[in-house]
Amino acid sequence: MIVEAGGELDDSDPADPVFARMPDPWDHPRTTAGVAIICDYAQRHGSAIERLLDGSGLTRASLGDATVLIEAQQEIVVIRNLLDALGHRPAIGAEIGREYHLTSYGYYGYLLQACEIVADMVRCGLRYSPLTFAFATMTGELLAGERWSLTAHTDGVPDDIAAFVIERDLSASVQMQRELFAGTGVTPLQEVRFAHRVEDAAVRRAYTEVFDAPVRFGCTRDELIFERSYLDLPLPMANPHTAAVIIEQCERIRAERLHANGIAGRVRAYLLDRPSLDCTLEECAADLHYSARTLRRGLTREGTSYRAIHDDVRRSLAHDLMRDTNLPRTQIAERLGYRDWSSFSRAMRRWAGTAHAQ
Repeated sequence: MIVEAGGELDDSDPADPVFARMPDPWDHPRTTAGVAIICDYAQRHGSAIERLLDGSGLTRASLGDATVLIEAQQEIVVIRNLLDALGHRPAIGAEIGREYHLTSYGYYGYLLQACEIVADMVRCGLRYSPLTFAFATMTGELLAGERWSLTAHTDGVPDDIAAFVIERDLSASVQMQRELFAGTGVTPLQEVRFAHRVEDAAVRRAYTEVFDAPVRFGCTRDELIFERSYLDLPLPMANPHTAAVIIEQCERIRAERLHANGIAGRVRAYLLDRPSLDCTLEECAADLHYSARTLRRGLTREGTSYRAIHDDVRRSLAHDLMRDTNLPRTQIAERLGYRDWSSFSRAMRRWAGTAHAQ
């Protein structure tokens, strides 16, 4: 299913209700802004920042440096310290999620504001998840009864922080959407569902207060439920020209952060170093000293594929090369692995039509 820029969601394929998904694993570098939010919350509730940072390799000074990137595992240490310091308070993840404002995300926050309709925003939001602090893996799915859901999973997330991660990431998503429609009176959230159980009535009320919507527990999935018509709603600050410019920046940052770890990182680095992207998985595997089968299985374990990485690198390089007006067209096409300029031009038209649908 494709969402053209400014167009309505095409839900003509009922066999595939998922219209948006996070394509990348959560274990990627991120800025310290997310940890700073956690530390600020803990400090207001009586816990010293040093206790939160213990064992993480982070310092107070690093929390204020926008250029510092940390590993996901370092944030996991901070989350564990938070839960230990504050005694696993009920709804703590949901409360902290409200403090992840659009301004916390840099280019990512600007991109969401510039999207034309909510469906575009959801797709862009999930594609560029490496620019966020999320650990939950999310999908957008059409439901019966004119509704849709944003569903969160904790694939590979340590069990002891899974509940916190689900609460925080869903709450942060709600907070971002509130800010995108601030002052408009738009309230599309119908219900919040959690798989874990809560029996205490006071705790249940705490969740309801955070989400300002009915909250159910003991459900089959962790998800936010929205009105179907919300997907076609224009965003108040939509600007397709600005979105196109910011997408280039987000593509670059996404690629850089995904380069850092694992087999996928090695494949991306290999492709970026080649004089041409006209290479197969088998060639890549041989040069990286893997068998083709081992490389394919390794990428699958990391939630990606050779084709997906190849396409991402090609698109990111295309944006960079097109900005250099001195490069001959034939050289650009050759660098990207196309036979000629016309083949590259056709690919560019496809990208332009699906930029918000990835």
